[in-house]
Amino acid sequence: MATLAELQEKRGGEITRRRILEAARARFSTASYEDVKLRDIAAEVGVDVALVHRAFGSKEQLFSAVLSTSKEVESRSALDASRLSADFADGFFSAAGQNETLQIVVRSLTNPQAREVLRARSLTEFIGPVAAALEGPSAHERATLFNACLVGMAIFREVLGAEALQDDNSAKTRPLIERILAACLAEGGAAEPKEDDSTKAPRRTRRTIEKPATTKVGRRRAPTKTRNA
Repeated sequence: MATLAELQEKRGGEITRRRILEAARARFSTASYEDVKLRDIAAEVGVDVALVHRAFGSKEQLFSAVLSTSKEVESRSALDASRLSADFADGFFSAAGQNETLQIVVRSLTNPQAREVLRARSLTEFIGPVAAALEGPSAHERATLFNACLVGMAIFREVLGAEALQDDNSAKTRPLIERILAACLAEGGAAEPKEDDSTKAPRRTRRTIEKPATTKVGRRRAPTKTRNA
C-alpha cells in the first residue's frame, strides 16, 4: 500500500505532467516544430528540463502526447454513424478559431519527424474512430476521405480565410458541407439526395413507331400477242 508521501509525490507528478502538456500545446500551436524547445517549456512550467525528458522522453514523444490529448480527439471518442456528416458539419462552424490541433498540424507539416507523428496519430486518433463507426466495405478509405475533406476545408477557412466558409455564409455552406461529407462516407460512392415521388419527373418512354403496313403489288403481266393463223 502506498504511503501518504508517495501518493502526494504521484499527485504532484501528475499535476506537473499536465502543466507541461498545456505549455507544450500552447507552443506547438503558435510556433513551428523546429522553434519549440524543451528548455523553454520547462522554464515556463518552472521545472528542470531533465524532468521534461523524464516525463515524456524526447520532443517527438511530447509532440505525440500533445496530439493525443487534444480537445478534438476527446470529442471523437464516441461517434454515431448515422449523424457523422450532420454533426461534423455543425462542428465545423461551432469550433471555429478553437481548433488547436489544426494550428499544430499546419505549423508542423514541414518537419519530417513531426510529419511521421502526425501520420501515425491521424490513423489512430482521427481516421480510426470514424472507420470504427462505419459499416460496410472500404471503411478505412471512406474515413480517410472524410477527414481529408474536413482538414482541407478547415485550412481554407482558418488559414486562408476563404469567405465562403466563414460564419456569415454558414446558412448556405453548411448543407453543402454535410452533403460532401455524406458522399465521402457513402458505401457505394456519391450519396444522392432522395427524391420525393411528387417531384419526380415522369420518365420518358421510348415510343415505338409503327411502320405502315405495305402490300406487295404484283406486276401486271404484259398481254400476250396472239399470232394470226
